[in-house]
Amino acid sequence: MFRFSRYVIVPFTMPLILMNIRILLFLTCFFLCDASGEVDKPVNVPGAQSFLARYPKSDGNSDGILTAVEKRNYSEELAIEKLGGNYTYHQTMIPMRDGVKLATGIFLPQTEAGSKHATVLCRTAYSIWSAALFDTEKIADQNLIYICQDLRGDGESEGAGTANLASYDNEIEDGYDTIDWIVNQPWSNQRVAMVGQSGHGFSAYMAYLAKHPNLVAVDTNVSGGNAHLYWTYHNGVKREMHYRWLSQRGISTPVWPKPGIEVFDRNQYAETLQTAATNNETVFIARTGWYDIFAESALDYFGSFAARGNVFVQVDAIGHGGMKGKPFPPKPVPAVWALPNFTEVLGDPDSVTPGQSRMVYYLMGDGTDPEAPGNCYKATEVWPVPHTPTAYYLHANGTISNTKPTAARDASTFPYDPRDPVPSAGGDVFIHQGVGPLDQRVLADRKDILRFTSEPLAEPLEITGKVIATIYVSSDVRDTTFTAKLIDIYPDGHEAVVRDSIIMGRFHAGFDKQVPMQEGEIYELKMDMWSTALVVNKGHRLAVHISSSNSPKYEVHPNTFEPVNSFDESPIANNTIHLSSEHSSHIQLPVVESK
Repeated sequence: MFRFSRYVIVPFTMPLILMNIRILLFLTCFFLCDASGEVDKPVNVPGAQSFLARYPKSDGNSDGILTAVEKRNYSEELAIEKLGGNYTYHQTMIPMRDGVKLATGIFLPQTEAGSKHATVLCRTAYSIWSAALFDTEKIADQNLIYICQDLRGDGESEGAGTANLASYDNEIEDGYDTIDWIVNQPWSNQRVAMVGQSGHGFSAYMAYLAKHPNLVAVDTNVSGGNAHLYWTYHNGVKREMHYRWLSQRGISTPVWPKPGIEVFDRNQYAETLQTAATNNETVFIARTGWYDIFAESALDYFGSFAARGNVFVQVDAIGHGGMKGKPFPPKPVPAVWALPNFTEVLGDPDSVTPGQSRMVYYLMGDGTDPEAPGNCYKATEVWPVPHTPTAYYLHANGTISNTKPTAARDASTFPYDPRDPVPSAGGDVFIHQGVGPLDQRVLADRKDILRFTSEPLAEPLEITGKVIATIYVSSDVRDTTFTAKLIDIYPDGHEAVVRDSIIMGRFHAGFDKQVPMQEGEIYELKMDMWSTALVVNKGHRLAVHISSSNSPKYEVHPNTFEPVNSFDESPIANNTIHLSSEHSSHIQLPVVESK
């Protein structure tokens, strides 16, 4: 006998008449016995309990344990049932240009021999079966080929450690190569669509940039593209997504040292977008929400690609998970503005008028006042929409107005202790923390937040587009973070967060430079707070909150320029916001003229 790992392999060099019996014994011993002949106990696959809770019939022998074989058998059967029943399934490994092979599940409709069909492709970090059970029902009874694929380094695919987690740029080439393989199969009719929601969708965003001539459509929902810009960092500061998302994929995500710094070439990314915009015939369809963690990705794609046509985006009053806070009344999207159906585009690419693009967005408003403006859908062919950038200045007396400060030296200082960060409260936080326009009064007792408030508005104020905070700062440490929140205060006192942002002081000379702050010096910091569409109702007040932490949404900064492995030696920073005529901190709102 030969010992292989912990299993016993029995050589079978016996007469042919006994071969089948010996093979059966061999397989039984190999899969069920260890070297001592003891039978291995069944072991739950990762995520077994949640899967069993959703699909109790997947436990084939009702022993309360979900094995890998049970999960696969049940998932295959269920996915085929969702597709309509007339399908076969097989799995293969598709080689990429660098030789890495990706595990790929293929569901083929059982139709006439030699028939060819369009393909729906989902490339996912959540496993082949997670994608299959999520997508297949959507394309039932249409005789479409459905293909689900583990990304490199994920699931059953090869290539551990070869994915570019800083940008996801490898998904551009991997998406192209996978589509190339598909269209060279005898069952392909040369038309492919890529789909994906949330974590299933970023590879579709990236594949759009590849411009494969056979990629007819991309259809995504609450997802985003480039990793650095929309998933793991914001203005150069780590988001909680950096930890949660990568750890969900089984990727090591150490939380120390801090601060986490990632070099990202924004100029190169801009060139990638410019190249992708040229002669790109793929129809791009995306749904997102104003409180979704990836929302700006869809808006940026529309801004970059809409002019060439075939780009369709819908932005709802939703987040990445259940919304909390003041609700916005649900309204239907007018039928004339409905997004194209990607399966119809697959069947007839000319069903979308060439050169046409449209963004449909929910203009949020005061949901407590039935007469308030807003709370309706609007449509545009350009982004940003026409608006007037309007500065609202912060004053040392805690007010906000359109009037620039006149004092020569006004400023406000607050302490920042990384051992006691400001808790996250709403906004576009990740799904587990509570999403939406939550009341910021839960932080009313914090002494490390500077609060600035306007007078009640005499008229409604519509803001649609990107919000920018420009603050002039100084500190007694060499590096720290500064945060900003835009808030809509209702007459009943509810402080609904609209947008928030963060930035490190070291980026005062630009994101391509890291320069320590010097005590006594004043620096200008510009924060991209991403976009919104909201009518602040008359009688409401605007507020801006300034601080230095928002945890766990963003990484807690240790108040050091060099990375450290604990907060043990972290100083308490005294951070200052300047509010003078020369250094007039303000927030810039995209004000849309009332009609």
